Amino acid sequence: MDKETADKTRGMIRRATIKNLKDDGQTQTVSVEVADGVWRDDVEVLQPYGSASHPPADGALALVLAVGGDEGDLVVLPIANPSKRLGKLGEGDTGLHNQHGDRIVLTDGGDIEVAAGGSLNVKIGGVTLRVSADGVDIEGGRVTHNGKNIGDTHTHGGVDHGNDSTDVPNN
Repeated sequence: MDKETADKTRGMIRRATIKNLKDDGQTQTVSVEVADGVWRDDVEVLQPYGSASHPPADGALALVLAVGGDEGDLVVLPIANPSKRLGKLGEGDTGLHNQHGDRIVLTDGGDIEVAAGGSLNVKIGGVTLRVSADGVDIEGGRVTHNGKNIGDTHTHGGVDHGNDSTDVPNN
């Protein structure tokens, strides 16, 4: 193989430093350093279906492909940031995380572990469940336990005045 062909082949896939990530269009784009001091702007980042991220640019790296060997037609494979990596997973575990330590881990044993620095919010239709350091808040819908309504519309039987306790909820 001659030097020109070898250089072109070697240039088809390269490791690149990432900066200027833009996530406001139909595709995510970045600036990539394809050679020492040589930058290409607005290069498309290919992301797996159903997964999206906006990694911190400080320390971000990726593989860049020259499609068909054309260095004018570059794409970036999913971006990594080794300094922000979620580590210490067990074999078979899968995780989602951000740079602040918030994470969701699907364990090989069938558990789902969630850690959030602020709160966990679940929204389904008109119901919102929020778990935070202050407690658990539920807005909308109804709340039941073992088939009994324990929400804001439940009633009790056996109500007497004084220090007596009520019966369990009626409904």
